[in-house]
Amino acid sequence: MATLLTWACTNDKEPLPDTTDCTNVLSIAATSQVDSNCGQSDGGFTVAVTGGSGNYTYQIASSASQSSPVFENLEAGVYTVIATDTDLGCTAEIELQVRNQDGVNATLATTESDCNVPGGTIQVTAADGVQPYEYKVDDGAFQASSNFSDLAPGAYAITVRDANGCEVELQAQVGSTVVFAEIRNIVQTNCAVSGCHNGNISPDFRNDANILGRASRIQARTSSRTMPPATSGRSLSNEEIANIVCWVNDGASGN
Repeated sequence: MATLLTWACTNDKEPLPDTTDCTNVLSIAATSQVDSNCGQSDGGFTVAVTGGSGNYTYQIASSASQSSPVFENLEAGVYTVIATDTDLGCTAEIELQVRNQDGVNATLATTESDCNVPGGTIQVTAADGVQPYEYKVDDGAFQASSNFSDLAPGAYAITVRDANGCEVELQAQVGSTVVFAEIRNIVQTNCAVSGCHNGNISPDFRNDANILGRASRIQARTSSRTMPPATSGRSLSNEEIANIVCWVNDGASGN
């Protein structure tokens, strides 16, 4: 029995992650911003990065990276800009808004949701442009209410339209109520056990950094029910697995 248990965990043995400490290595700031005209992709901004090796790439989240810190031809909206030190691998990011010069602009406020019972909210505050405003989430229909409720954790696109048809789109992230302490307890109680990830076999899940660094791997293996291994005599509940998935999808924070 001991041999089978060790084999199941050894199969999951992984190399140790890069230990480069990227804490406060890079700093990023906007040096100029240009608002867009209503309905046009003519806004933009320039960023500057300090720290690290001095060799950087830049990208708007979900877009290709570039060597220039200048971003042009952008429509109104909020953008997350990520700078990467190509030598160290460290990153820094900043959220910047391209505003409509003459049309509607908006800000968002969110509340968190339980992973198993959708209850998150997004509240939109619109200004400028011509009232009345209309609002929609993702590809849904426009509505008069600026509030969206009963939302599961995840990313949402919020569009606001004024009476002249001018629109602005913002990205909202509804967080989850799951905290790292819950995930640590699930993993260390069920996976960091004798003969399996408790120091005898890498990675050692008694170490928080190893849990955080392998969040996606933990999600994949717990979802497929290969962690903890069947030979351990332990298993996770559907709720525990859902909480791990929710935690990873929410960014796998250590908070």
